Amino acid sequence: MLSAQRDKLIIVIALVLVSLLAWVITVQQSHGMGLGLITMSMTMGQPFTPASAALYVALWGVMMVAMMFPALAPMAALFSTVSRQQPQERQPFAAAWIFVAGYAVLWTLTGSAAYAGDMAIQTLPEFFPVLNARGMTIGGATLIAAGLYQMTPLKDLCLSKCRSPLGFLLNHWQDGHWGAFRMGLHHGAYCLGCCWSLMAVLFVVGTMNLIWMAVLSVVIFLEKVLRHGPIVGKLVGLSLMALGLVLIVTPESLTGL
Repeated sequence: MLSAQRDKLIIVIALVLVSLLAWVITVQQSHGMGLGLITMSMTMGQPFTPASAALYVALWGVMMVAMMFPALAPMAALFSTVSRQQPQERQPFAAAWIFVAGYAVLWTLTGSAAYAGDMAIQTLPEFFPVLNARGMTIGGATLIAAGLYQMTPLKDLCLSKCRSPLGFLLNHWQDGHWGAFRMGLHHGAYCLGCCWSLMAVLFVVGTMNLIWMAVLSVVIFLEKVLRHGPIVGKLVGLSLMALGLVLIVTPESLTGL
């Protein structure tokens, strides 16, 4: 029993420390990019190259660790506990970290889609100049769409999987280290379904906007951990829709935010 409690404590503390380290790296990378409402993206105006794409995906993975690991801690800790109850699992502490690795890999891989989105934002106005004049409208529409998704049954379904660690583990358990990794991928997929709309906000405000990263990290944590987390999610959705509407109708009122 003491060993199980020790493992859980180590996992939680380690995830928080890894998240803090990822925040430090992210802050260093964002130096000089600005912190306003509309700030620089991670592409920094650079043309496509395999090296820049790989660097983007790696930095995106670091950002996701910074933002998502605190909310993952209860799931990872419970995974270690449940592992100890499985006769096939002889290394529950190691298996928990393999589960975390699967989760991190999935979120890192989403960086390829994020890179494509950032490059599209950067390059499409060169071919379609009208987009330059419609940037605020497109950004506002993106915020409204993100807010609307917060109200959907699919969002509620994915969030329920994140808010019920025991239910997820009992319904999706797979033995062995490879099973732990696949469960991490599976849980990451539910988490992606829960949070992709919040991540889309970063493409409006700038993918390296530290203020918005911090705000969204808090929202994600509260949604998943707080007793009334789903209500928080709905309120955030309404706020995003209101902000999107303001961005479309009176964008000048947000100058300097």
